[in-house]
Amino acid sequence: MGTDRHLTAVPDDGGAAAGEATSGVPTAEALASFLRHLAGRRGRSGRITSPETVRSYTSALPTAFAGIVHLGELAGGGRERLHTNIRTAWGSKAPATFNAKRAAVGSALAYFGAQGWLDDPAAVLAGLTREHQPKPDDTRVRDRARIDRLIADKRRPLDDRTLWSMLYATAARAEEVLRLNIEDLDRANRRARTIRKGGKADELLYDVRTARMLGQLLGRRTTGPIFLSARVAADDGTVLARDVDPASRRRRMTYRTAERHLDTATGGWDPHDLRHSRLTHAGEDGATEADLMNLSGHEDRRTLQRYLKPSKEGTHRRLDDLDNQRRNWTPTADELDARMTGRGND
Repeated sequence: MGTDRHLTAVPDDGGAAAGEATSGVPTAEALASFLRHLAGRRGRSGRITSPETVRSYTSALPTAFAGIVHLGELAGGGRERLHTNIRTAWGSKAPATFNAKRAAVGSALAYFGAQGWLDDPAAVLAGLTREHQPKPDDTRVRDRARIDRLIADKRRPLDDRTLWSMLYATAARAEEVLRLNIEDLDRANRRARTIRKGGKADELLYDVRTARMLGQLLGRRTTGPIFLSARVAADDGTVLARDVDPASRRRRMTYRTAERHLDTATGGWDPHDLRHSRLTHAGEDGATEADLMNLSGHEDRRTLQRYLKPSKEGTHRRLDDLDNQRRNWTPTADELDARMTGRGND
């Protein structure tokens, strides 16, 4: 990667309102420099920033810094403009979304400070506090029997049921499954090659039920996306060839479509519920942390802790097993011998 050219401050042209500086590095050039830095940066895992993260920052930062021509403006009215931009764009979104966009802006500001282009990066976001994020909802662990009924419900399209089966079996993120092509499948070993969050290549592991449903879904198809929407792509080059089934011209299913279909079928579930449920159920059944990491693609054990907490369903099932064992208690040979010889009455 090439080095950035040195960015110089723009001198005050005397046209600013009283008390507001206009000098500073041009914001667009500073953002471009930060994004180049981000794209080549290695995280704690040693891997370069994923393309998904770079795209997310590339989308968010111009919105946040809109109307701020030079970084010097952030010492005055530009700071309030930045806050307003962030609140307007993401204030009505989920707390996690708002906090993620705010963090992206904070990372850019910290970079500007490290370059000497901004005197006090922390002060720029002062007053724009993080939104409270509620703790994960344990009700997202769905009942095993209901998941099985959902997947087996032949009133639902085979495309949807196969997707739900694979999402549950692999405990993968929906994006990791929806991007799969038929060529990515190792059907003999029930595995599928995908790209995890963060850009890591990995294999998804799926079960026999999913393998059978994939066989029914794919038929004689040998190339193209596995999961297709009902929409047919126009032959005008607006959709990438890799996202179109060459025979039917149907487009790859999008996350929004998958989310809507699951919500309609269940009255409120989303694709992550299947991932959450699978990991929790596997933990209840005795899977080790290493097993869960292999299954889910997590690289930090700390992120698995909420999946190792048993669900109400799991606790109830184990308590029923204990009750059944107690009701079915039988005496040992020594106890029977004591009864037969009368020693049990001493």
